[in-house]
Amino acid sequence: MSNETFHGIMPAIASPCDEDDRFHAEAFESLARHLYEQGVDGLYVCGATGDAYNLHPEERRRILELAIDISRPFTGRVIAHVGAADMRTAVELAEHAGSVGADAVASMPPAHHTLEQLLVYYDGLAKAARRPTLVYHIPRLTGLSLSPEAFRQLMAIDGVVGLKCSGSDLFLLRRLLLACPGAAVINGDDELLTPALMYGACGGIGMTYNLFAKFFVRLYETVKDGRIDDAFKMQHRFVAFLDRAIELGGIKPVFEHMMAIRGFGPYVFRRPRINLDERIRAEFSDRMGPYLRGLD
Repeated sequence: MSNETFHGIMPAIASPCDEDDRFHAEAFESLARHLYEQGVDGLYVCGATGDAYNLHPEERRRILELAIDISRPFTGRVIAHVGAADMRTAVELAEHAGSVGADAVASMPPAHHTLEQLLVYYDGLAKAARRPTLVYHIPRLTGLSLSPEAFRQLMAIDGVVGLKCSGSDLFLLRRLLLACPGAAVINGDDELLTPALMYGACGGIGMTYNLFAKFFVRLYETVKDGRIDDAFKMQHRFVAFLDRAIELGGIKPVFEHMMAIRGFGPYVFRRPRINLDERIRAEFSDRMGPYLRGLD
């Protein structure tokens, strides 16, 4: 499969739930269709934004199958995140993803493992999925930072084709591409999409794409058209929104509140969750409104 599979804008789609933390299939289907109607290229399913580690494996299988069914009429690509606390579950999820037609699999690695353990882990996933497999670089959660040499060894595994890079280190992103020029390297930090694309990332997978899909599609196209000044103006507008979200209570609580406002809720993260202060919720439109202009 060509690395074209990983080009473009792919929301890390949320997995909405009700007040009792049960998966809300109707909200998910509505969200997925909405994202495709905004022009996205595919979906990254059951990642951290999809609350994967608070889902049962059978829920994750159901969500993936729904995502594939919805994506096909839009010719959208589906990447299944199969990471789990134990390798047995991750391998079973990878096998399922391959069997139901996911275009690729990805996995956050187990935390604080050696390179030798990671090689065994990703080899097992690639063999089980029989689909292109992505490493997931996110050191703030795993405590693991890939070196170019480690990436070369991972890329030597049959089936491993690249990585999702959420390390906020553009120098490292570029070094990984220099180490493996044919790798698919996908940006995972929404606030860095423009510079990451300029450094060679082939696309983006992001949480806030759920909220601002059309904006990020335009941003991707603006960079690809070479209109870099315009792209940075757009990127700075988005960063101002993120900065304001942090001030109001945190990115995840603001994200969840906005998803509920837009009808993709009532929740997207399961308990224990962090809710926005009631006063901030009551004044949310006034406090956040100016920072949303140009993003919708």
